[in-house]
Amino acid sequence: MSNQADDNNLDVLIHRRALCTTVVAESRTGAPEALFATLDGLGFQRQEHAIYVWHVLPDDLDPAEISRTCRRAGSTLLAAGYKTEVDERLIEQPQ
Repeated sequence: MSNQADDNNLDVLIHRRALCTTVVAESRTGAPEALFATLDGLGFQRQEHAIYVWHVLPDDLDPAEISRTCRRAGSTLLAAGYKTEVDERLIEQPQ
């Protein structure tokens, strides 16, 4: 299993998981707790398995809320100094 944040030299990569509707925030391997806490505070739900930690948005969010959350996450993470990329298709959803 590949970590796309590591593969793209990012602290966080926010995108829709392939072949489903889940929005995931992948953090780099060894990311600090402060990064995880920031994602928690932005409305992402922390998931952990063995050494992996990632975040997902709740499945019941409507497209406008997904867009707002992803836009806010991108801005907040960049302002905090994290190298972040958000899939534009998530931000361009209806407001």
